[in-house]
Amino acid sequence: MVRSLTSRVVPVPLAAGALALLVATIALVPSLRPQGWDVTALPRVASKTPLGAAARQIDPAFHTIQAGAYDGQFYWAIAVDPLATGSIHRDVDKPSYRYGHPLYGWLGWLFSAGQGTAAAAALLALGLASFAAAAVAAAWLGLRRGSSGWESLFVIANAGLLYSATHDLAEPLCAALLLGGLAAYITDRRPAALVCFALLPLAKEQFVLLPLAVAVWEVWRNQARIRSVLPLAGVLLPSVAWWIYVRIHLGAWFTSGDTALGAPFSGWRRALLDAGIRSYSTDYLQNQTGEETLVVLVALLALLAVAGLCALRLRGPVELFFIPLGVIALCLAPNATVLLRDALRSTSLLVVLAPFVIASPPLLPMSLVRRGARSSTAPPPSPT
Repeated sequence: MVRSLTSRVVPVPLAAGALALLVATIALVPSLRPQGWDVTALPRVASKTPLGAAARQIDPAFHTIQAGAYDGQFYWAIAVDPLATGSIHRDVDKPSYRYGHPLYGWLGWLFSAGQGTAAAAALLALGLASFAAAAVAAAWLGLRRGSSGWESLFVIANAGLLYSATHDLAEPLCAALLLGGLAAYITDRRPAALVCFALLPLAKEQFVLLPLAVAVWEVWRNQARIRSVLPLAGVLLPSVAWWIYVRIHLGAWFTSGDTALGAPFSGWRRALLDAGIRSYSTDYLQNQTGEETLVVLVALLALLAVAGLCALRLRGPVELFFIPLGVIALCLAPNATVLLRDALRSTSLLVVLAPFVIASPPLLPMSLVRRGARSSTAPPPSPT
């Protein structure tokens, strides 16, 4: 009934995109208001660092912050120095790691027309547009498999994505490319799917797993020939070429600066134990933060555990991708889990995929669905 009523006014995917923009705006307004509506505050560039000094040199009115600097500042740096040929990249901590996933910063450079003073605004606009596009794609994928489009709520109400969209971080772009690539794949629009799959590893390195999972699915369950899946391996070539450039130019592989992974469960164990300890702190804010973090983490891990068990059914390529991505999440180090914002951000894309892994039917290419329908309606063979 709700789907029918909504679709009479506006298509469900467009409604989902509009709702995503509304929710992001509601989150953005309280964040910008204390800073005089200055969007340069959103990357959270630290004031007492060389990067902060460089930001003020580019834009004297740039709003750096005294405390609470975060990863958005490095995407801003890439948007200003996209190929690491200027001076800004020298002010970035672990530049080989930061430049290992430059796509969001590159697009910020593109949409700011290379103007450093406009980079922060371009990153914000790109994040909001990606957040809305991911909601549109999730609703569309839900409709394609016969639901009402409720899957988009796992984008719109995704705290990790919402935080990223309003702090110049790359996760909304990843979600849009991921869901857009899957939408193109299941409708047999292979060129569009390949473009999305090629861009994803440049947004986050672990997304090299997606085209590989699709290739394995095609060969294993769809009985495709090896030659037909070679383009899925070929989409990794741009990322490999860029990583080699970074290795030569910056002197290290992108893996050298990443400290976000550790022993399995070590990060989550530390996050839960620390939250429990803080929940009995005599400091009121520490006490409340500990209690809130504890219950949110338990609920998050419960959702991902259910999704992980459902993924073991291996009904489609999404499940094959979800499993190794989930293993990576299990191996997150404490610095990626102890702070609630980091835990929500690190698992945000798993949450996006959760409804497609848990609920039926699975996301499969339309050619395979049509083939299955023909085989199920074919007359039984003659006994003679």
